[in-house]
Amino acid sequence: MIKIVLVEDEAPARKKLKKYLEKFDQPIIVVKELETLEDVLVYFTSEPDIDLIFSDIELLDGNVFDAYKKLTIKTPIIFSTAYNQYWMNAFETTGIAYLLKPYSFERFEKAMQKYLTLKTTMVPAPSENHVLQKLDAYFNTQTAITKTFQDFIPVKTSKYTYFLKIEDIMYFQSDYGVISAFDKVNKRHILNQTSLKLIEDIVNSTIFFKINRSEFVNKNYIEKISRYNKNILAINILNSKTILKTSQNNTASFNQWIGI
Repeated sequence: MIKIVLVEDEAPARKKLKKYLEKFDQPIIVVKELETLEDVLVYFTSEPDIDLIFSDIELLDGNVFDAYKKLTIKTPIIFSTAYNQYWMNAFETTGIAYLLKPYSFERFEKAMQKYLTLKTTMVPAPSENHVLQKLDAYFNTQTAITKTFQDFIPVKTSKYTYFLKIEDIMYFQSDYGVISAFDKVNKRHILNQTSLKLIEDIVNSTIFFKINRSEFVNKNYIEKISRYNKNILAINILNSKTILKTSQNNTASFNQWIGI
C-alpha cells in the first residue's frame, strides 16, 4: 500500500489527482490533504510514516518551498504546478518529478512509474525500510539525468491563466525583457518568463533553435530559408509575413542543426 499526502489548495485539482490515483494500477491510500503552509509545517514536523507526497507550489498563504526549507523531508515529492519557473527548486529538494498543470493521466502515470522504479531499485540497509533513506545515495550515483520537456506553457493575464501548447508556437521573441510567443495563427502571447534562458530550459532543443540573441524558432514552422547576406540567413515563417534572421555567430550552428 502506497501512503500518499496531497499538498494542494484547489479542490478541483485534488479531485482530479485522486481520480488519477484511483485509476493507477497500485494499492494507494491518501492519508492526509494539506492546503496551507501552516498545515505543511505542522504535519511534517512529526515526520509521518508516508511513502510519497504530491505537492502544489503556490498555496493560499505562500510558496511551499518556504515551508520545505524549514523541514527535513525524507519522502519523495512529485510536484504539480501551473508555473514552470520552480523546477530547479523542486529538484533541490526530494523532488522526483515535475508535472505542469494541466497534466494528462499519461504524464501522471510516468511520474508514478518513476517513483516505483526508485522504490524497487534502491536497496535499503538492514535497519532502513523507507525508500527515501537511500534517495540521496541514488541521486549521487547518477551520471546523467533524462530531461523531460513541457507540453504546455502557462500564460498569466490580469484575469486568468491559460495554457499554450508549445508545439503550436512558431517562435519565441525577446524584446527589452518582454518574452512573447507567436502561435501558429501568428497570435502574440506575452509570457511570464523574463529571459530566453528560461525558455531554453523548457523546450526541446531538437525542435527549437536560438537563431540569435532574441529569438527561438520552431523548425516545424519554417517555410523557407534564404541567404540574407554572406553570414546571415533569412527564415520565412509559415502563415506569417515575418522573416527572422540568424546572427552571424549562430548561422553555422543553425545550418548544422537544421541539416543544410
